[in-house]
Amino acid sequence: MLHTNRVQLLPKFRASQPAFVLFTFLALLSLALTQTTKKVKLQPDITKEIQSCLSEELELEERSTCRFFAAVIDAGSTGTRLHLFEFSHDIASEHSNFKLESEVFKEVKPGLSSFAATPELAAESVRELLLTAKKVIPESLWVHTPIVLKATAGLRLLPEEKADAILSEVETEVSNSGLMMDDTGESVGMLSGTDEGVFGWFTLNYLLDRLGYGEAFSSDFVTAAALDLGGGSTQITFVPSDFDTALHALPKDTYSHQLNLFGRQVKLYTHSYLGNGLVAARIGIARLSPESEPSTHSLYTSCFPQGFTLKDWDYAGNAWTVRPAKTSDFSSCLASTRQYVEQVTSVVEVPQLMDRDVYMFGYFYDRGYQAGFVGDDPEHLGGPATVGDYKLAAERACAIPAEDIGPEHWRPWQCMDLTYIYTLLHYGYDLPDRKRVYLAKKLKEKEVSWALGAGFHLLNTYHSESVMKAKTVRSVSKSLEETVNKNVQFETHQGSAGLNSTANQPTTFFGQLIDYISDAATHIMVYLNLAS
Repeated sequence: MLHTNRVQLLPKFRASQPAFVLFTFLALLSLALTQTTKKVKLQPDITKEIQSCLSEELELEERSTCRFFAAVIDAGSTGTRLHLFEFSHDIASEHSNFKLESEVFKEVKPGLSSFAATPELAAESVRELLLTAKKVIPESLWVHTPIVLKATAGLRLLPEEKADAILSEVETEVSNSGLMMDDTGESVGMLSGTDEGVFGWFTLNYLLDRLGYGEAFSSDFVTAAALDLGGGSTQITFVPSDFDTALHALPKDTYSHQLNLFGRQVKLYTHSYLGNGLVAARIGIARLSPESEPSTHSLYTSCFPQGFTLKDWDYAGNAWTVRPAKTSDFSSCLASTRQYVEQVTSVVEVPQLMDRDVYMFGYFYDRGYQAGFVGDDPEHLGGPATVGDYKLAAERACAIPAEDIGPEHWRPWQCMDLTYIYTLLHYGYDLPDRKRVYLAKKLKEKEVSWALGAGFHLLNTYHSESVMKAKTVRSVSKSLEETVNKNVQFETHQGSAGLNSTANQPTTFFGQLIDYISDAATHIMVYLNLAS
């Protein structure tokens, strides 16, 4: 249903191979022990009507419920978030799409990158999320619930050895959870910027009902552009009205992606800017001040009010002290954010966003909500705004004196954050102040993030693997039935002719049957990569 042709989020699942082999062996052995000289009547193919569900050993439960879970853990730069999705599936249709029924969301702070010096504590933070998931998932479905933990820009910005140490501790914790991991070591790892953008775009348009299914999807189907702002990176993904024009003079391998969506090929403009996330930009902008001394973790910024000092601000395992520069106001702050976006980073203009509905989530929503752009509507937690709204809010925030800055962790950064977002949209992507955008936290009571797209991909991959295995079992069973019946007919004929003496028949029916079982078992093990 949803396939991405770059970094494969989920390789082949083989966690249930021993059970599958045992099931197959027992089925074959049972068949051998129950044969008589009469015509063999095998059990009807009870897997046929549920072949779109998961695996053979879950047939009884899936007949009545056909429910599935997929666990996606988003290890972001500022927090680690569990997205536990429950799906349903129409067992009457082999090609039915999965339907999202519910989501359980839980977040723990800080992000994994904060445990660079103590990676074992990173595993403890993930343990809390795993316990939450296991309380929701029926225990009988734990081993059939695929799980991935993917880290985004926060860990990518750490030195490789520190990031690897954190992921190693976390992988051990996840592998001990009882949930289903693949055996290639890719259930826990880094999420590419491309996958983050593509999965986020899928989530947004799925919740907006703008994807269509089967023949309903066409090249002119109006999808929305997805802009996601994280702590370490930002992503932009949309279907351009003119693909060649949108990618003019841009490298297609880093700005485009072809997606197989419900059997249709969709060309996306997508790019992830590492270092342009909200928190990473704070460091980058403050470093540009001539007063800053990064080697001593001392930063100055014109986006802080005079008289205000922020001590022990933690980022990527380091404690920073941030002070106001000699000049502190909106104009000076804007100059520093423009310098960062236009001269330090590689953000390019995206004029085709003007003819697309633009939905923004992540920190785009958070800072807009805190500035009063949108109301707190429990149905969808979002609302319309304009690019210019960020500028007006930034001007107000930059005028707040030091004594009026509130205790919330984001308050000292409000001036810089809003100014940076405006700079990214207006001077980076070249969106005019009048451009209407939609800030989204939730749609249909579901979180808007890359996690749902990853969950669909995760479950669809596992489902495809399981259906393939089920079809292999049915194929072996059918071949065995044909062979058994042929041998029974042969021996019946021989018996009627008085030629069924075992002394004169070196190869008996049961001897041939055992040979067939041996060959079938070998073929199955080769298929599962258990024998060469």
